Amino acid sequence: MYIRRTDMKLTPLNEKMEQCLAACLECHRICTATAAHVMHGDSHHSEVLHLVSLLDCAQICLVHADFMARRSPHHSHLARECAEICISCATFCEAHSDADGMMTECAKACRACADSCTDM
Repeated sequence: MYIRRTDMKLTPLNEKMEQCLAACLECHRICTATAAHVMHGDSHHSEVLHLVSLLDCAQICLVHADFMARRSPHHSHLARECAEICISCATFCEAHSDADGMMTECAKACRACADSCTDM
């Protein structure tokens, strides 16, 4: 038998959390798109470490956004990890040639997400 609690209220996210959640979702989107860009040969490199970094970044951003949306008390732990992984991914993106601007766009989104997560 499950007990239904009716006295629990979901508190609204504060402004910093709303901004961080949006930054994480945008970073997830662009990292996933950039990984696809690399995998489908639309870029001039296919470095495995960069691809892993893009996928790691996309995943941690999505997980962190999920924890914030659920108001998990553990989101602050993930904020630190998310920032660290985003900075690493941005560094990989900035180290590659960027004929079509995709790497610059990805690095910018990663750094914005890292900054937002650090503010948490």
